[in-house]
Amino acid sequence: MSRNTARRPPSQESPPRAAEQPAGRGASRRRAILDAAAALFLERGFADTSVGDVVKRSGGSLATLYSLFGSKEGLFEALVGEMSAQMIGGLDEPEVGAKPIEEALRGFAERFLETALHPEALSWQRMCVAEAYKFPELRAALIRTGPGYVSERLASYFATQVAAGRLRRTDPRIAAMHFFALIKSESHLAAVCGEPVAHDRTEIRRQVRRAVDVFLRGYGAETGAAPAKQVEASKVVKKQVAEKSSRK
Repeated sequence: MSRNTARRPPSQESPPRAAEQPAGRGASRRRAILDAAAALFLERGFADTSVGDVVKRSGGSLATLYSLFGSKEGLFEALVGEMSAQMIGGLDEPEVGAKPIEEALRGFAERFLETALHPEALSWQRMCVAEAYKFPELRAALIRTGPGYVSERLASYFATQVAAGRLRRTDPRIAAMHFFALIKSESHLAAVCGEPVAHDRTEIRRQVRRAVDVFLRGYGAETGAAPAKQVEASKVVKKQVAEKSSRK
C-alpha cells in the first residue's frame, strides 16, 4: 500500500460528526492534526502528503488520526467542512428567517466572500482544482462537504423565504446557484487565478450590494407579479387600439 493512500478499513473511514468530536485534550489533538494536514496539503498537495507526514508534524500517533478521521480523505473532508461552516455563518442562526431578506443575504454574502477571498482559502481552492480530478473520492468529499453543503443550506433558507412570500415561487436550488454566481462574478475567478483583486471590507460590501440587488430584482416576490400586470396592461392597450381601428 502506497504512502499516500494508506487507510483503515472502509467501516472506519467516515469522519466523526460534529456531535462526536472530542473535548478537552482530545479536541486539542484533533486541532493539531487538522492544522498539520492543512499546512501540508497546501505545501505539497494532497497526493504528495501521507498520513505519516501529518502525524510526524502534529505529533501523536497514526491510531489517533485514524480514530478521529478514518483516512487522509477524512482529514481533507473535515478541513473543507470547517471552511464551509465559516462561509455559512449567520444562515444557521435561529433569528435569520425573521430578518428582512436583503439584510440576511447581504450578511451571508459578505461573510462568504470574505472567507472565499482570503489568501489561504484561495490557496485551498487552487489545490482542490489541481488535485480533485485525479481522486474521485476526494472530489466527492469536496463537493459534498464544500459547495454542495453551502448551496444546500442556502437553498433551504430560500425555501423558507418562498413559503413566507418574500421570494417568488421557484426552485430554491436553482436560486441558490444563481445567487452564488452573482456574488462571485466580479472578483472570485480572477482571485483564484492569482490576479490581485481588492478584497477589503468596503469593496466586498459594494460587490455584495450589487449582487443582492440584481438577485432580488429577479427573484423578489414583487417581481413575480409585475409580468402579469404588464401583460394585462398590454391586452388593454391592444383592445383599445383595435376598437379605435374598427371605428375608422
